[in-house]
Order: sequence, then structure tokens, then C-alpha cells
Amino acid sequence: MTQLANDAFDSDPRIARILDIFAKETQTDRASLRPEAALADLGVQSIDLTMAVFEIESNFGIDIPVVPDRAGAEFNTVGDLISHVMSVLDKAAEAAPEARATGAGG
Repeated sequence: MTQLANDAFDSDPRIARILDIFAKETQTDRASLRPEAALADLGVQSIDLTMAVFEIESNFGIDIPVVPDRAGAEFNTVGDLISHVMSVLDKAAEAAPEARATGAGG
């Protein structure tokens, strides 16, 4: 995954929204959600991670691909998760103009 810059982590409103959702769904202190924070060290259980991913998908209207047998375990750190979600959001934004141009999706 691409390395998430701390300045983007602190300034991008999409990331703030993702972190708010993640903190709520995993019952994790929002202030502890830094890019380098290991999910295991935060005590995030796989079911909570799964629920957070579902809620992020719902809030942003996207599908976040994960490895089926790992249930989100491919994300070792908060930064890994954020980078993955941001990549999906960026790809969705790039595809949106194409869908409008071809008449798809609406």
C-alpha cells in the first residue's frame, strides 16, 4: 500500500470522516488513530473492523475490496486501512465521469 503522508492524514476531510466512523464502530479513542497505529495494538477485533468497513462503504457509497478469508486482516495499521479506502475513493471518483459519459449508473 502507498504510504499515507501525515499532512494528508490531518487535513483531508475524507480521512477525518473515515476515522470518525472507524472510531465509532470499533469503540476506539479517535485521538489514538494515527497512520502508524497497529490495529492489534488498538485492540480492534476482526468483527469490529468488518463492521467499520461496512459503515465506511455505506457512508461513501463504495465497495471496499478485502481478501475474503482474512476479513480485513490485511490491514495491519490505521494507515493501511486509510490508504486502501482512499485508493477506492479515488478510483470511484475517476470512474464517475466515465459512467456519466457513457450513460451508465443512472
